[in-house]
Amino acid sequence: MFGGSKLDRGLNAFEKQQWKRARQLLEEALQDEERPNGFYHLGVLYWRGLGGPVEKVAAAECFERAAELGHVGAETAYGIALRSGIGVSKDNEKARALFRSAAGGGDRDAMIELAAMSEPEDARRWLLRAAELGHAPAMVRLSDTLMHKDPVEALSWLYAGVALSGDDIARKRARELAREMTAAEIDAAQKAGRVYAKDIQQRAHEGRR
Repeated sequence: MFGGSKLDRGLNAFEKQQWKRARQLLEEALQDEERPNGFYHLGVLYWRGLGGPVEKVAAAECFERAAELGHVGAETAYGIALRSGIGVSKDNEKARALFRSAAGGGDRDAMIELAAMSEPEDARRWLLRAAELGHAPAMVRLSDTLMHKDPVEALSWLYAGVALSGDDIARKRARELAREMTAAEIDAAQKAGRVYAKDIQQRAHEGRR
């Protein structure tokens, strides 16, 4: 059909931030065909109240269905709903299992969520994994965990985050931390940050081949 399927048009409207149109098209499309991507994006619209009222229960149901159909982002989203008890009964163990599944699928947000539910060493490991995948928020949180034990390493990850994404939070934290360090420490952190950023970019390039 000209213009693509109703699902495709709904996803296109979502990308264009035409929330009301996206919501209507996705609701209609999913009545005809259950697609994980459609359920996930409709869940986001319900969760955030885009294009209509906030509907947390409906959002959680959409995330659950998309997760059952193998959508990694939906596993993370449904895990967040379960951990918070919003839109669904609170269940930390099920949330943790979903985060682990999503992290195994490469979802960086799931790694951050797992870190928040883990002991310090495990938390650092999950944050490092997400940071090495180029996730600026993970770099900031990893820096927080390293701040006292290894401030140079902490600053290195902040510089990497700035280099890769221009992240404002990373930039602000880097300025604050650098004020407390020597010129030699700052120089070492800048060099290490450039190496981290280059390695991340190289891995991303190789992954696209």
